Amino acid sequence: MGENIQRVCASILTVMVVILSLSDTKGNNDLAMAPMSEQGLLPNPLSCVADARKIPDCVEAVKQGIVKDIKQECCIILLGLPEVCFGILFPMRFYYRIILKMTCKLIGIF
Repeated sequence: MGENIQRVCASILTVMVVILSLSDTKGNNDLAMAPMSEQGLLPNPLSCVADARKIPDCVEAVKQGIVKDIKQECCIILLGLPEVCFGILFPMRFYYRIILKMTCKLIGIF
């Protein structure tokens, strides 16, 4: 069963890479506001990752693609982060957000 999920995730990953490479990504419709630093110019990275610190194994699981370690709390917290904060945790935020959304749907969380 686990092998099938990994195959599905690998297939989805491949499709997403192709779609993202072909799509025009000039804008972002996710307008969630990130916590700002005292100067108000840049997001405050400490505030952004405060919730993610509660689930450090999950962040690593998402980065490494370990589906079995992604739980409901992980999906709720990470997908609830503003886009800017998500970008602080993950180097390719759009890619990881899409993969996380798909994984959460596959395991029946959303």
